[in-house]
Amino acid sequence: MKIPFLILLLLLFTHSINAQNLPIPQNIGTHHPRVFGKDMSLNQVKALVQQERWAQAIITKTQSNLAPYLDHFKTDQSWLVSRLQMNWKTKANQVYIKGGTYDHTEGEAPVPTVKFPGTRNHATDYLTPKIEEILPYMDDPKGLYLQHRDRPTQWEWTGISKSGKIVENINRQIIGIAKDAAFMYWYTSEPIYGELAYSVLNTYLEGIFYLKEPIDLSHGHHQTLVGYTSFEVIQEHILNEITLGYDFLHGYLEKQHPEKLDLYAQTLQKWADLIIKNGVSFNNWNLLEAAHISHIALVLENNVAYKNGKGAQYYLDQIMNQTSTRQWSMNKLIEYGYDKKIGIWNESPGYSMNVLSDFIAFAEFYDRNFDVDLLKEIPVLKQAVKSSAQYLLPNKYMVSFGDGHYNKLRTEPILYLIKNAQKYGKKEDEVFFTSMYKTIYSDNTTATKYEGRSIQDLFAEQPLVFDPNSKASKLSDYTSPLFYAPNTSWLVQRQGEGESALMISQIGSLGNHMHSNGIAMELYGKGLPLAPEMGHGSSYFSIEYAEYYTQFPAHNTVIVNGKSKYPEMKSNHAFSLNASYPKSGEKQAPVGLTFSDVSFREPETESNQRRVMGIVKNGENEGYYIDIFRSTQSLGNNIKNEYFYHNLGQSLDLYASDGTPLPLTTTTKLAFGDGDLMAYDYMWAKKSIETSQHFKGKFTLKLKDKIVNMNLWMQGQANREIFSVLSPKSTALSHGLVPDDIANNPIPTLVVRQNGEAWKRPFVAIYEPSLNHTSAIQSVNYFGKNAFVGIHVSQKSSQDDYIFSTLSPDEKVTYKHLGFTGTYGVISEKSNDFNIFIGHGKYISNSKYSITLDTTACTATLKSENGTLFFSSESASTITIAIKEQVKSAVMTDMNGRRYLGVVDAKSKTIKFKLPSMTNQTLKLSLN
Repeated sequence: MKIPFLILLLLLFTHSINAQNLPIPQNIGTHHPRVFGKDMSLNQVKALVQQERWAQAIITKTQSNLAPYLDHFKTDQSWLVSRLQMNWKTKANQVYIKGGTYDHTEGEAPVPTVKFPGTRNHATDYLTPKIEEILPYMDDPKGLYLQHRDRPTQWEWTGISKSGKIVENINRQIIGIAKDAAFMYWYTSEPIYGELAYSVLNTYLEGIFYLKEPIDLSHGHHQTLVGYTSFEVIQEHILNEITLGYDFLHGYLEKQHPEKLDLYAQTLQKWADLIIKNGVSFNNWNLLEAAHISHIALVLENNVAYKNGKGAQYYLDQIMNQTSTRQWSMNKLIEYGYDKKIGIWNESPGYSMNVLSDFIAFAEFYDRNFDVDLLKEIPVLKQAVKSSAQYLLPNKYMVSFGDGHYNKLRTEPILYLIKNAQKYGKKEDEVFFTSMYKTIYSDNTTATKYEGRSIQDLFAEQPLVFDPNSKASKLSDYTSPLFYAPNTSWLVQRQGEGESALMISQIGSLGNHMHSNGIAMELYGKGLPLAPEMGHGSSYFSIEYAEYYTQFPAHNTVIVNGKSKYPEMKSNHAFSLNASYPKSGEKQAPVGLTFSDVSFREPETESNQRRVMGIVKNGENEGYYIDIFRSTQSLGNNIKNEYFYHNLGQSLDLYASDGTPLPLTTTTKLAFGDGDLMAYDYMWAKKSIETSQHFKGKFTLKLKDKIVNMNLWMQGQANREIFSVLSPKSTALSHGLVPDDIANNPIPTLVVRQNGEAWKRPFVAIYEPSLNHTSAIQSVNYFGKNAFVGIHVSQKSSQDDYIFSTLSPDEKVTYKHLGFTGTYGVISEKSNDFNIFIGHGKYISNSKYSITLDTTACTATLKSENGTLFFSSESASTITIAIKEQVKSAVMTDMNGRRYLGVVDAKSKTIKFKLPSMTNQTLKLSLN
């Protein structure tokens, strides 16, 4: 009598005395197969095949794919197994590598051992051959017999070190065939399927059993990463097919080869032990390693079945609760990587989403196999799924800082949150995440008819069916106008919806897969990331990754003395947030304004940098970005500061303020030969002009259905040189966001060189996305002196915006009838309407209305639109109104009916209202 897969839930789990430990199953039973869940019933699968065409199609396709290999097996049982990449002749059991490259093998095992691949990098000049093209028992000192990409009709011998991952690719393909054969044995009980699967799996597992851990002759970092069949333990993906094949073939093994089960168990144990020993603990590697180990754990028996006690519970506990140097427990990893309040992981967006998906996969794994809700045990995961929407641009693609790409959000986390909510009766979560899914995606997941495509789908639970009452919403319901993630030094500002929306993404360098970029930024406009990030080049191992894509000149930032640089990948160089509006995560709609003020210490040149950025959005089709970048070497050694701005397009045109083209000429500057970073040599078509004048420009991107422009205006300063150059393509655009011809284009780039310091002479720019060579801006002018920046933006709608930026919250500045005290403020005027906004400061005035804050610098805004006043302030304040006529009494009433009496001063002709802190209040003003 077989032991049930699950015993009573009260006995199923053992909890450590430490309440932080996650549950581990006490008994997983002896039933095989079990990798796809606790209910892998042969009778149920056969019934499903009888009932559903898609299920029958999976069986038919699997049989068809196996047919040619069965035919070979009937006449030559060694035909398939001899194509495995093994050390057939040498039986070498010790692999030696030099860093990320295969070197040689030594030693001898009793049986053929598994061959090691050529390089850590996938790149190779050779093609992976079809199985029928592989030489049987290929083990020659000359290496591998392959086709060169440039000479595919010719075959030649090449050294293993030149073959990339071809060895891995071949073996995984053959093990995949064995896995399918094992499944068909389980499904049909036909011996030939079992014999075919056994011939391959036995050869491969015995070949692993006798292998020793590879040795890195360079004694470097690669020694801590290497696995038995790959340069990285996270790349041991063949374990997926190995464990599935072993699981489905288990019944055959028990009948025909029970003496081999102990050897297989030892093989899987040593494999898991090496994955625990090597790798990286603090990032997505930890979870990828855990996934491989969990596959092994599920096919091993209970701990008591082994003398060393290393069974299913042992390895599940290792990945869930135990911490070693390179394999942390789930709780420690979460504690290290997640900001528990906001649910953001400390890596670049794509990797962050991969980590979230891997955590969710573990939650689903536990749910499916053990009926345990890990979301209750790890509550930050729900917040992480909610916060994943913050990565989205208004076009619903993710931002792309660090080693990122412009991708869609992965669907698995949201879908599982819906499934989990339905299973465990969390109605509020079901409503929220269903609406979130429908808002972000437009696929047909709501279909009630499930159709599987793979063997795993034959064991799937009931299809997910959405609540038909749940509706899609607006993306802004799941994002916020400003969002700041301090644990990854990332801040975004948003205004509007869809193509007309504006969004800034600013990034420092904190966490994993980050670049050396200072205070970098992306700008969105007209449906695209017009000022994009550049991605990671062709691969992490490429020369252009090291020299260009990870370096300052590949980003929208400022470089000091041509030398700004610090470690990329795992980086610890965050910016500091000085001030911002609105508060991070605050959902209340702001008054068409956002801003941020961040500082950064650039370590290579010991320079201070400060970047103030803002959005001004007036209605659906008007709006622009403000960028004020200050930079100076801390000891005054300012040779030059260079402002880099990259924008999608086929061209960049630069003009003087009066509209005449700037006469740029060819230059050889911006070069490694001048003592600058190597990345400067990746730019070409360099032209420049020395000028102290204000200028403007236009990037032009011609698409099939429209022309997208980024209009720009920049304040001039003495000792400046303006460059127009071409930069390498953005490899972050390689996932369908733009047509291939655009994605492969070089990036037009503006470089502005300020000889000397750029602290009191900062880079001051206005950017405006537009369509078809239009602009809503009439003119841009500048006021202020020294470090005080003043910008006057006059719009064609007759609105005038005045932007104030200083270095101190106590600095008092005036311009015409306007006054401001603080580091950032905006005054807008249009006919009788106005808006006075203190981003960070103490006082602001448009001569008729003023706000004076009672405490230290903070945020406040007073807006008048069609005669109605709207007011917000983070602190108690005084609103002063200038009057011309005689007023005896004055009252302000807020939307809750509270009344505030004004103090009338006939001598100064003013009325003062003392108001408490309030948010988005409508005020009614009554004068008598």
